[in-house]
Amino acid sequence: MTQSQRINISFIILRVFLGGTMAIHGLQKVMNLADTTDFFVSLGLPSFMPLIIAAIEIFGGIFMIIGLLVPLVSLGFIAILVSATFMLKAGAGFVNGYELEVLLIAMSLVAGLSHWSKKIFLPFSISE
Repeated sequence: MTQSQRINISFIILRVFLGGTMAIHGLQKVMNLADTTDFFVSLGLPSFMPLIIAAIEIFGGIFMIIGLLVPLVSLGFIAILVSATFMLKAGAGFVNGYELEVLLIAMSLVAGLSHWSKKIFLPFSISE
């Protein structure tokens, strides 16, 4: 196995775990939609936000796993995670606070940058 193949496999593993984690969080929001909506409204957000965020997490997670639109999905994940960090967890500190969000942001950055090319809409990289 070449170095390039090992790197590609590493990125696939990263995408699968990132996409799976985000999709599961989106499904959790949909399965408890009434409670999630109440929570979002208590934060001052509109009542339609849980559906939008859940859709980004679910469909983005699926796209991340299959490698479709990875840079764009990564931006969506980063927007959600940065917002959650500042709105909910900034005061809690890093440990037992926002460490998961920081890890998922880093994973999103790596996944998005690893797929950045002229052909970002394909589920695989094109060697030039």
